[in-house]
Order: sequence, then structure tokens, then C-alpha cells
Amino acid sequence: MTSISSKKRTWKCPAIKWVGILSLFLASCDTPKEIGDDLFSVEVGLNYTDTLTIKSSTVLIDSIYTGSPNVLLIGAYYHPVLGLSESAAFTQVSNIDTLFAKSTSVYDSLTLRLAYAGFQGDTTKSQTLSMYRLLDSLNRGTDYFANSSARIDPTLLGRFTFTPRPIRSKAMNGDSVRFDTLRFRMSDTFGKELLSKYADVTVAAGSSGFRNYFPGMYIKSTASTPGAMIAFNPGYSRMTLHFHNPGDTTKYYMDYYFSLSNALYPEILARFNQIKSTKSGTLASLQNPGNILSSFKTSGLTYIQAGTGIATKVEFPYLSNLKGNRNVAVNKAELVLTAADNIDLQQTVGQLSIVETNATNRTLRNSYGLKYLLSEGGTTVLTSAIDPSSKSYTFNVTTAMQSMLVGKQANNGWLITPALTSNSSGNTRIINESARFVPLQALKARLKIYYSYIAK
Repeated sequence: MTSISSKKRTWKCPAIKWVGILSLFLASCDTPKEIGDDLFSVEVGLNYTDTLTIKSSTVLIDSIYTGSPNVLLIGAYYHPVLGLSESAAFTQVSNIDTLFAKSTSVYDSLTLRLAYAGFQGDTTKSQTLSMYRLLDSLNRGTDYFANSSARIDPTLLGRFTFTPRPIRSKAMNGDSVRFDTLRFRMSDTFGKELLSKYADVTVAAGSSGFRNYFPGMYIKSTASTPGAMIAFNPGYSRMTLHFHNPGDTTKYYMDYYFSLSNALYPEILARFNQIKSTKSGTLASLQNPGNILSSFKTSGLTYIQAGTGIATKVEFPYLSNLKGNRNVAVNKAELVLTAADNIDLQQTVGQLSIVETNATNRTLRNSYGLKYLLSEGGTTVLTSAIDPSSKSYTFNVTTAMQSMLVGKQANNGWLITPALTSNSSGNTRIINESARFVPLQALKARLKIYYSYIAK
């Protein structure tokens, strides 16, 4: 628990009388002078404070949605505070074109190409990728979470040991990179099985017929010691069957894709990442959803990590003191959270959202999924991107703060999480596509409020 002095610093202006409508009194403003310009026919005091006490803690939450991610997340990453994060991918594959082979066709090879999209951790350590066939079909209409699973056939479809080399080249200014592609050969037994399916018209044509025969693939990584968690781009990754016909110099091939979504072929394949997190050291007490750890016990820092359920809770225990026995109008309120000084922006959670919570630190829900704060004056999720220069996130929380002060919303604090998204049904979830994290400095958390007292 981190306390910031609860002594208020205020700016006061004399009472103002004007002619006009009272509604303009509630307009959001940037300075005390602007606040005073639009007040009409009431006696007011104009104030500003940024020293309200804020309690900051690290909590473990649930409902980390992993369905239909933009990357296949595979590997393991270790952090001395956050512990071990491991991820494996479950994904459908399918062909678009029909497999036109013959009974005399000769199998050449089956290769897998996985296009790098990012990484986290130590890429100097080798790891081994293993591929298996799924026994359960995946479904785009199903919600998949970090602990979801599917049955797997233990027979290997492929195995490859490598040292990750994700980046092929960098731009001269270092601002952009070109990712490489990992290529290796799959099981010949599996390749020959695929080629034999030319005789089954339903399977050879691809799409749902192929997925009924081959429900999907499970890809995991193992290493002697944790190295890197790697993100692969499903849109640029594919499995390719190579074959030829006797007496024909043409080399034939068939591509099997992880993603079929494009302008001409709108079918989207189901997939999800399964992430496991083993807490140790400082955060070892965070084992079940709702567990909380004060920033006093984590060296003044709280944490947010994508995919593992680690979030930050901020509470405002003395917020009611701002009101006292008077009526208060919040003209503008901003929550500013500052990251640790030594963060690597390339490995930091770039966007955060605010989710409502209860007294037991569990996420609140409504008919659309998680209950979140709305953007000011809008209907979208309130999201803040990190400011690279100040290394801070700023949220406009004017309406939410007014609701708490007048008692329309319980003052149970808020959960600060990785940015929210919606699944195929429009339900809001916290999605994971990495194990990126951000440590926040509890002592630098600020709630900036411009407010006015209205005479009763």
C-alpha cells in the first residue's frame, strides 16, 4: 500500500456571478481560469488538487481472453519478479486450393514456415519446437482463455531445435526492423498421409472438409532453461506439401494456411494461445484470482503483465474528504500512472485500460463482458497509450470520478489492465498476445482533479 500525502493543495478564486445557463458549469476545463469563465448564477469555490492518497497494489485477475490472437505465441520467458511465463499455440490449418495429385504422385517433403513477429527474453538460448495433431475441433464461436486446452494426439508431426534469430535486418535509424522466417522440415510420415488425401475429394478441397479430417495443430516449445517467448505471424506462416509426378519436370506444392482471412476469402480460422504463469519470489503469494499484494512489499512498484492476469489496482480511500458536506462538481479529472525509469519501451505494455472491480478485487461484468470505464464523452473503452518521453499513461476519468463522489458508483478502486478488445460476439475481454509487462511507480501515481463547490 502506497500513500501519497493527503494534504490538499488548492487554488481558490472569488465567487462569480454571471448571466446564462447553469449547464455550462459542468464543462471540462484545463485551468482554474477557464473553469471560472463559464459559471453562472451560483456561489462557487474553484479548486485543484493532485495530492489525494492513492493506494497501489499488484493483483491477480482472471478472464484473460486468448481466442483469435494476431500472433501464435510459443516459448518461455523468465522475469526475476514476475516469474516464469510459458505459452503454447492451438490453431487450425487449412488449404484454399484443391490438392490435385495422382496415384503415381511422389512425395518430396513437408515444410513449415513460421514468420517471426516479435520476441521477449533471451534469444541466445536454443529451444525445441514440437508439433502435434489436435483431437478436438476448435471453434470461432468459443471463448478461449489462458487456461483453455484441447485434446492432443501424442504422435509427433514434427520437431525442430533451433536458436531464435527473429530480426533479419534493421533500418539505419534503428526505428524499424525486418523479421525473418523460421523454416524446417516436418514428419515425412505426416507428409505422405497428406498427399494420400488427394483421393478424398472432400478433404482435398480444403476448408471445413479438411478440418474435419485434421482438426488442427498444437505447437509447443521446450528448452533446458527459459529463453525467449516468440510471437509468430499466422498470416505469413504456412505449411507446404511438395510432390512431383513421374515424367513431369514440374514441381508441385500445396499450401496449408494458419489464416485464411483476406479480401477474397473471408473465412477465419480458430486459434488460441495457452499461457501458464508460475509465480515465485516477491509475487509468489498471487496464486488465485483476487489475491493482492501491496506496493509496500514490492519495493514501491506494482506490475501489469499481458497474458498472465497480473494487473494493478488503484484505490482512493479518502476521496470522500474532497466533498465533505458540500456539493462538488468535477470539471476535469485525470489519473496519471508513471512507469519505472529503466523500462524498455520495446518490451513494455503499450496501452492500458481501466476495468471496474469489487471489494474482493474481482473483475466486474455486464452483458457485454468485462465492465470497463468509457472514454470521456464516448462509447468506446477508455484506453491510454504510454507517453515515450514521460513514460506515463494518462486517463481522463472525469465522469467516473463524479459518479463516485455523488454515490452513483461504489468507490472500490479500479483495475489497470492491458488494453481491452472484443471477441467475435462483441464481448469485451483482456486479450493476450505477449508476456510484455510494465512496472508502475506507486509513489508517482497522481489523481489530478479540477473541481468546484456549489453553495446549497
